[in-house]
Amino acid sequence: MRSNLFITIVCFLFSCSVIAQIDTLETVRIKVNPVIDIENIDESVPFSIDSKSFTNSRQRFQQLSFNEYLEGVPGLFVLSTNNYSQDLRISIRGFGARSAFGIRGIKLVVDGIPETTPDGQGQLDNLTLSIIEDLQVLRGPASLLYGNASGGVININTIRKVDSTFIQAGTTIGNYNMNKFDILGGIKHKNGSTIISGSRTTTDGYRDQSAFETNQLNVRSNFNLDNSSSLNLQLNYTDSPIALDAGGLTIEEVNDNRRQARSANLTFDGREQVRQLKTGISYKKLWKQIGLESYAFYSYRDFDNNLPFENGGQVELYRNYYGHGSYLTYEMNESNYSNKIQLGYALAFQADQRQRFDNLNGERGESNFNQLESFNSYGFYLVDNLEISNWNIQGGLRYDINSLEADDRTTAANSSQQNLNSWSGSLGLSYNLGNSTYIFSNVSTSFETPALTELSSNPNGGTGFNTDLDPQRAVNYEIGYRQNKARFNWNAALFYIRTSDDLVPFELAQFPNRTFFRNAGSTNRYGLELSGNVLVSNSFTLNGSYTYSRFEYDEYTLNDENFQGNLLPGIPEHLATLGITYQAENKLTVQWNNTYRGELFADDANATNVKSAFISNINLGYPIKFDKLQLSVNGGINNLFDTSYFDNVRINAFGNRYYEPAPGINFYTGINLRF
Repeated sequence: MRSNLFITIVCFLFSCSVIAQIDTLETVRIKVNPVIDIENIDESVPFSIDSKSFTNSRQRFQQLSFNEYLEGVPGLFVLSTNNYSQDLRISIRGFGARSAFGIRGIKLVVDGIPETTPDGQGQLDNLTLSIIEDLQVLRGPASLLYGNASGGVININTIRKVDSTFIQAGTTIGNYNMNKFDILGGIKHKNGSTIISGSRTTTDGYRDQSAFETNQLNVRSNFNLDNSSSLNLQLNYTDSPIALDAGGLTIEEVNDNRRQARSANLTFDGREQVRQLKTGISYKKLWKQIGLESYAFYSYRDFDNNLPFENGGQVELYRNYYGHGSYLTYEMNESNYSNKIQLGYALAFQADQRQRFDNLNGERGESNFNQLESFNSYGFYLVDNLEISNWNIQGGLRYDINSLEADDRTTAANSSQQNLNSWSGSLGLSYNLGNSTYIFSNVSTSFETPALTELSSNPNGGTGFNTDLDPQRAVNYEIGYRQNKARFNWNAALFYIRTSDDLVPFELAQFPNRTFFRNAGSTNRYGLELSGNVLVSNSFTLNGSYTYSRFEYDEYTLNDENFQGNLLPGIPEHLATLGITYQAENKLTVQWNNTYRGELFADDANATNVKSAFISNINLGYPIKFDKLQLSVNGGINNLFDTSYFDNVRINAFGNRYYEPAPGINFYTGINLRF
C-alpha cells in the first residue's frame, strides 16, 4: 500500500510538470520578503548567519557525508561523519553536542519544510547530498522563528530551477568498496521547472561492521501561477536497508586494532534500517504591501534498530509527522523609515509507535515495551523590523504550546502526559558604518525539550516518560561585526550564552551502550567566532575561520561529585579551518580544505582527554565540453596526511568505550555526463 501511494504521488508530480510545459505564462520570481529572511541574507541583519553556495562545487565532493558542505562555518562542529547508523552529530555553539544519535537542539529545514520533528529530533539520512544547491546557517538561539530545539538553524535548499531541460548521470568509486550512482533530470517549462533525481550509495565502511546502503528519490516542482503567486511541490523517498554500527572502543582496543568493531556489536548485530516518505507543498502570494507564505507537509518513517545488548535491544519505530504553517508580512515604506511586521504560526504533530524486543544475538525475541508517544506543537509569533537611517532594529515574541503523551500499550497505569509550554523572544540592533560595514548586537532565547526517545529511556527500566527531565533553556548575548567588499569579506562575533537544566547523556552498567539523559544545573558559554574570504587573484581564493569555545558547567553535582568549572564534553576549545581554492583558465578546479580540531573531553568529569587532530582533504574537478555533451571528471583525497584521529566520541560512555576511529588516507574518483 505504501508503495502504491509513492508511485501515485510520483506520477502526479511528473504529470504536473508535463502539463505545465504547454502553459504560456512567462517565468517570474515571486519574492515575499519576511522580516528575517535566512535564505536571502541582508547585510544589515543583526544576527550571525553564514551562507554557502555549491552550484559549481558539489560535483567535486564524494557525497558521503553532509559534513562536506559545512566546512569553514565558525561555531559549528561535526562528529560521527563515518557512522551511518548514528548519523552526524552537529553542534552549533554547543547546542546538539549531547546527541547520542541523530541531530538534537538544532533546527533543520529542507526546501522550506521542517526536517526536525516537534520534539527536537533531526536526521539527514534522507537527504540526497548531490542535489544541494546552497545552505544558510543561523548561529545561536532562534526559538522566536523556529520554536523548540532551535539553538541554531541549518536551512538547506536543493536545486530549484533550471535554465534548460537536461539529463545528467554520474558515478563515484572510492576506498572501502564505496560506490555511488546518481541520475538527475531537469525539465524547464514556461511557468517553472521540475527536478527529478535518483541516487544509490553503498560502502563496506572503514571498520568492521560499518557497511552502508541507501537508495533515494527526489522530485521537486516549482510553478509560477501568475505574476504574484507561486507553488512548490516536493517529494522524497528513502530506503536504507543497511547501516551497520561498529560501536565504541576503549583506547586499548583502538591501539590493538583501529578497524575492529566492538565485540558486543558483532554479537548482537548492531545496525539500523530506515524507510521514509516525505511530501510537502508551499505557496507564496504577494499583494502590494502584504506577502503570504504557507506550507504543509507529511512524513512517514519506518525505523528498525539493533542495539548491542539483550533486554530491549531491538527497537521498532513507526512515525507519522505532519504539520502546517503560515505567515503574513506587512511592509510600510516612508521617506525616513521602513517597517515590516510579520505575524505567523506553525503547527506540528508527531506520533511515534515504539516497540522494544529482546535482542537474541541479532534475532528478534519477545516484546517487552510497546508505547505510543505523541508530541503536538502549536507556535504563534510576531516579529517587527524597523529601519531608520543607518539603524536596523528587529525584535519579536513567540509562544509555544507543547503537549506530550505516552500511551503504554501493555500497562496503562504507566501512561503519562506532560505540557512543556514556553515563551521565546529576541531583540537585535545593527548599524551601517558605510562601505558595506556593519556592527550588530542581539539578545535571543531558546528552549529545548527532551526528545521522545530521551523521555522514553527510563533509567529505572520502566515505561512511560522519565518525568525527572526538564527542558533546557538558554539566553544568548552577542555583539558582532561584518564587512563585505568585492575581493574581501570577513565577520566576527563575540557571544555569551547562559543555559539552565542542560540535557546531558550517560550510560549505566546494567544497560551497556544504551543512552539515558539527565539535567545538569547550568552552564556558561563564552565564544569568539571569526571567518573571512579573500580573492587573492582571478585564480586563487582563500577562506578561513577560527572558533574559540569556553563552555563550562556552572552548577552540576552528580553522585557527590562537583563538576563546576568543568568543560562540556564533545566540543573542542579551539577549532580552525583554512581553505585554498585554485581555478585555472581551462576550468580545472582544486580545493584544499584543512581543519585543526583542538583537544576535547569525553566525559563530564573531564577525566578523559581526546587529543587534537589536523585533518586535510583535497578535491578537484575538470570539465570538458563536446558540443551539447558536458563531461566532468572529479576526484579527491581524504585525510591527506594520514592523521590518526577519532571520527566520533561517545559522551560519558560506560566502560570507557568513547572512541570511534576515523579512516586513514583514502581516495575517490568519479565522472559525470550531462546532455
